[in-house]
Amino acid sequence: MIKNHKGFTFIEAVISLNLLIIFCSIIVPSLSLILQKKEALILRNNADDLLTDLFHLYVLNRDEFNEGTFMRNGKEYSVEMHRTNNSEKICVSWFNRKKESELCEEIME
Repeated sequence: MIKNHKGFTFIEAVISLNLLIIFCSIIVPSLSLILQKKEALILRNNADDLLTDLFHLYVLNRDEFNEGTFMRNGKEYSVEMHRTNNSEKICVSWFNRKKESELCEEIME
C-alpha cells in the first residue's frame, strides 16, 4: 500500500487554528478602536469646518449670527455664542457615542 503524505496532521491543524484565533483576537479589537478614533476625528473636523465658516460669517456680518443646530454629513451640531464682559466666543458642540464634545473660538476685537 502506498502512503500519501501530502496533507496536514491533526496536530498541525490544531496549532494553525490556535494561531489564527490568537491573531484574530488581537487584530479585531485594534481595528474597532481605530474605526472609533476615525469617526471621532471626522466629527471633530466637521465641527472645526462649521466653526470656521460661522466665525468668518460673523466677522463679516456682525448683526446676523444664527445660533441653533446645524447638520453636517448626517450629524447634528449645536452652535452657541458665549458673551462675557470683554470677550465673545462661538462654540460648536456635538455628541459622539453619548459623550459631548465642544470646540470654541474666541473673537478678538
